[in-house]
Amino acid sequence: MKKLSIKFLVLNFILLLSQITAQNINNTLGASGVFTVKDNTNTFFSISQSNGTLSLISESAGNQRGSIFKGSNRFLHTYFPTSSDGLNTFLGLNSGNFSMAGSGSQSSYNTGVGYESLSSITTGSYNSAYGNSSLRNNTTGYQNSSFGAWSLISNTIGIRNCAYGFSSLNANTSGDENCSFGYYSLFSNTDGKYNSAFGTNSLRDNLSAWHNSAFGNLALRNNTLGEYNSALGSSALYSNTSGYYNTAVGYMSGFNITTGSNNIAIGYYAQVPTATANNQVRIGNAGITYAGVQVAWTVTSDRRWKDNIQLSQLGLDFISKLNPVSYTRNNDEKQKTEFGLIAQELEEVLKEFNVENTGMLTIDDNGYYHLRYNDLIAPMIKSIQELKSENDYLKTQNNELMKKLLAIEKVQMELVKLIKENSSNDKQKFVNLTER
Repeated sequence: MKKLSIKFLVLNFILLLSQITAQNINNTLGASGVFTVKDNTNTFFSISQSNGTLSLISESAGNQRGSIFKGSNRFLHTYFPTSSDGLNTFLGLNSGNFSMAGSGSQSSYNTGVGYESLSSITTGSYNSAYGNSSLRNNTTGYQNSSFGAWSLISNTIGIRNCAYGFSSLNANTSGDENCSFGYYSLFSNTDGKYNSAFGTNSLRDNLSAWHNSAFGNLALRNNTLGEYNSALGSSALYSNTSGYYNTAVGYMSGFNITTGSNNIAIGYYAQVPTATANNQVRIGNAGITYAGVQVAWTVTSDRRWKDNIQLSQLGLDFISKLNPVSYTRNNDEKQKTEFGLIAQELEEVLKEFNVENTGMLTIDDNGYYHLRYNDLIAPMIKSIQELKSENDYLKTQNNELMKKLLAIEKVQMELVKLIKENSSNDKQKFVNLTER
């Protein structure tokens, strides 16, 4: 009987060894049972049968305890260095790291989700990275938010940046307080600051420029060094590279501006005359047929804004050579009659008077002429003054002639009187001679 029992135990032991060698563990927990992995001090892992929850050992400062690996790669952990506040969460292959340093809020309050997100962090804090390699190279930068694969991937020390979209703010290393929303938005920015880009490829080529705002697909697409620009609308200020202080509102508005500064373009495809010039304003495109304002325009004219002030040499002779015409515009569906001048004809008259480089005429990059009618007011005033001077002279001459005429009339009257008196005397003498 004892031999039989020993054989039975040996057989069961052999069966148990075969199961262990095969690494198959099949078991069923009893009601409210808990599967636990622990040592004499710590519970490392447990699964509750009653609610199915899985528990890991709590994290410990400066310790990898409670981390989950896939092979040799970090996958899920909340590592934080000794003396820091902690509260980090890292999920994804090699997200975060186990070499962070610092104290207090340093290396704390970070969240990284995605492959190698925040994998280089040293003392950075309050960062949020969601997406493959998002904020991968960030070391000391803090308060950054990165959503999308490769977003803010190059950032090292930049702070308070927001990147939403694939490769947004991809090249940023030390730029601060930039906001980038959309595929490749602010893609090339390295150390530029205070930029806002909303839309696919908006501010894509910006390198180190500051204070630009781009809203719309391809807005400020080619800007590299230009600063303080505002572009609202798809492809607005698209070609600007180094121009400053430009404002464009509307689809493709200011599209042609490249290096010009302080220009304003408002409306669909509104383009200033010269892409490289400064201080131009254009409202509306070439299709506009009406522009109105409730009150008359006020034009600045203070002496302190002017230099090289001289009397106008354009007057009556100049105005007399102009050719006023009536016409209809090619883009006017109603073909309303307008009155004005032909700019090319005016240019020829100006040349006759040796007037060049005048603001009266502008020729845009496409060779089209623009006329500033306001500049004709001074020659017209000069013409009126010349006419008045001539009129005053004629009035003086006329007064002199009137005086002479009155004098002649007076002499004439005296002569007539004398003639009459002489005639009367002659008659009397004749009568007297007859009576004798």
